[in-house]
Amino acid sequence: MRPLIVTYAWLLTRLPEAFARLNAALLGQVLWLLRGKLIRRNLTKAFPDKDPSWVLRIGRVSCRRTAEMGLFSIASPLMPETEIRDRIVVDESMLGSEHGIPPKGTGAVLFVPHFALMEMMTAAPLLSPGLAKREWVAVYRPLDQPAAESWVKEARERFGMKLASRREGFARAMKAVREGHVAAILFDQTTQSGSIWQFLGAPCAVTELPGIIAQRFKCPSRIFWADRTGFWRCRLRMEALHATDSIGLTIESNAWLERKLRSGDDACANWLWAHDRWKHGRLPFKKLGE
Repeated sequence: MRPLIVTYAWLLTRLPEAFARLNAALLGQVLWLLRGKLIRRNLTKAFPDKDPSWVLRIGRVSCRRTAEMGLFSIASPLMPETEIRDRIVVDESMLGSEHGIPPKGTGAVLFVPHFALMEMMTAAPLLSPGLAKREWVAVYRPLDQPAAESWVKEARERFGMKLASRREGFARAMKAVREGHVAAILFDQTTQSGSIWQFLGAPCAVTELPGIIAQRFKCPSRIFWADRTGFWRCRLRMEALHATDSIGLTIESNAWLERKLRSGDDACANWLWAHDRWKHGRLPFKKLGE
């Protein structure tokens, strides 16, 4: 399997970008065929006032961008650092005192949403000397295929970010924050535990874990996301969260995501609508705050 991955990565990085774009379009169509029913249901539930043509358009664009992100994971290990720097820009918000990474010695919890090109966020330590001075720990879900998991994990850790599977990840994330480093955790993924909260007008299960870590160590919290600017191009941004307790941070981060998804079609299509965030939005979970 690994030789096939290497060959495909070589083709993606050596052939004109049109090849990668075509592959993203084709794989996006496959994803739509596999998950289209769920995507339509999610979009209709979240935006009941939108017509079917809008749902179809946003759903298909979301699938293409999800495929685009997956292809970047395959291709990026063979990309030279100069190309990575050209494709990914660090926004000033990440370097400022108000919204960016806090001073060295102060830990931080980064709330990460499921946006297209989030894989490019692992290059953050490469792009700024100040960001490289910190240890970054990201909690993730390993892939089921061993060769693909090895390749993608190497790609994600190429520039110094450390990955920890969800089995061990939260212990490592807490250790990193306690020692004054940075922990990045997805806050909008489907969860089989947690609490019930309204998201885009419907109940879903939300995780409080990133908020619990931030509350425990009384550290700053930030939204960290990749703002897609083109094919395999993005601007990395941060925005401060102001709550200090786990419940408040969970509510604030999900409210931020709601606003972002409602802000325009492009932002809406950047989210991973193919995952069923509302799957566990019913009992026996407790309501958030109870």
